[in-house]
Amino acid sequence: MDFNTFFVRFGLDSSNFTNKPVETIETSTGFIYEAEEEYKQRICPNCNHQYLHVHSYKWMSIKLGTTIGVKETLRIKRIRYKCPRCGKTHTFKLEGLSRGNVISDFVKAAIQQEFFELQSFRTIAKRYNVSTQKVIDIFDDYTHYVPRRPLPEYLCIDEKHFEGDTEGKYCVVISDFFTGEIIDVLENRQMPYLDDYFEDIPLKERNNVKVFISDMYEGYSTIKNKYFPNAMFVIDLFHVIKLLTTTINKIRIRTYNQIAIDDTIERHFMKTNWRFFLMDQFKIQKNEYHSKKFDMYLSYGEIILRCLKMNIVFWDGYNVLQELLHYDKYETWNEASKFMDRIITKLNSSSDELLEKVADSYKRWKVGIINGLARNQTGRRFSNAIAENNNSHIQRIINVAYGYQNFDRFRARCMLILTYKKQR
Repeated sequence: MDFNTFFVRFGLDSSNFTNKPVETIETSTGFIYEAEEEYKQRICPNCNHQYLHVHSYKWMSIKLGTTIGVKETLRIKRIRYKCPRCGKTHTFKLEGLSRGNVISDFVKAAIQQEFFELQSFRTIAKRYNVSTQKVIDIFDDYTHYVPRRPLPEYLCIDEKHFEGDTEGKYCVVISDFFTGEIIDVLENRQMPYLDDYFEDIPLKERNNVKVFISDMYEGYSTIKNKYFPNAMFVIDLFHVIKLLTTTINKIRIRTYNQIAIDDTIERHFMKTNWRFFLMDQFKIQKNEYHSKKFDMYLSYGEIILRCLKMNIVFWDGYNVLQELLHYDKYETWNEASKFMDRIITKLNSSSDELLEKVADSYKRWKVGIINGLARNQTGRRFSNAIAENNNSHIQRIINVAYGYQNFDRFRARCMLILTYKKQR
């Protein structure tokens, strides 16, 4: 390989080396290249004497390899200079090689670009023939400051389970409803931390937020009212439905434990087929259910009906859920308001404590729920689906790394992969 081409390939300045062919030593796993640093007239950095002479030579090795499966190492015969006036010895920096590094700046830059892809630090280390800790050190240095993005006009906020070196069990993910971009990841959803975070954001930027979308966590409501008073508050419909399905699931368990007779097809179905009680009945009622244990064939509609008849509360909750699952029929604010009034009334009329608690929650968050039901000016419904999607991507980042303990490292990885990758 040509002298200049060789050094340019690895981001090194060929003028630092003696102009002669680079010796190549082939090994079982790759190649070792040997080069000599060129002698140059140097000025002593200690006393500014202009004429240093060669004191000694020392070999140093730098990992260069960027080819998968091939280890490439550059061995350089370095010059150590000595000042005849002050007696100090010096080794001078070579362009493209940082002092104390065992890899070239070229390889370091290549590793930094790998951080934008979904892969583990161990995978990157193996590719570049360096230690995993070295990759982590490069990452920490590269991401010592990862700024948040500006708050969007349509803000989604949701939590994600994370247990590392933080005090709480949940981190908070802020997303842009329209772009899906992650704005920031906060290490804690507790109010003191959220207060400190949003207080530091300029008022002008906070006033830019027009819609604030969240679940029914009390802390988010407080933050919205305190820091985004002019924004429309929207409750994500997924959590609205989930609140009722969770309650119906409790009633189902209570029914087969306390009411259903042992060793009957109804009890067996309720115990093993819970998901069918939380689905739209029109999608499954005509499908056939076969019980091998009881050697019976029934439609799903029939077996579900037989189970519901055992408990009037189960029946009431199930029917309200079926109505709630068809929320898409109500598009205007007035239609959605009447719809929610009807749902709340039916839940309260059941005279069951569990369903009444759901009704109380719906009543308390009614305005936010209606804002989520009614279609906006673009014809879409505001929801936290973007945040939930980002949570899925974040979980993949956690899984690939086999978990994170360091929150700052975790946050930086999320921001690079899910936000700043798009900005490149």
